[in-house]
Amino acid sequence: MQATLKVPRIHCDGCVNTVTSAVRKLPGVQTVQASEVTKEVRVEFDPGQVSEQKIRAALSLVGYPPA
Repeated sequence: MQATLKVPRIHCDGCVNTVTSAVRKLPGVQTVQASEVTKEVRVEFDPGQVSEQKIRAALSLVGYPPA
């Protein structure tokens, strides 16, 4: 499954690294791509292991809540 989340607080490479690192740690996440230009995080994941809600929660925990 794939999700594209708008994350307005992404504005630099440090933000991208923080976001991708937090999401990548979740079990079932296959790929993570974040962009400071589009302010989006694209995640490919196994819905049997992780939900979009858990991905959103992980982003919020590191200070980057999805819109």
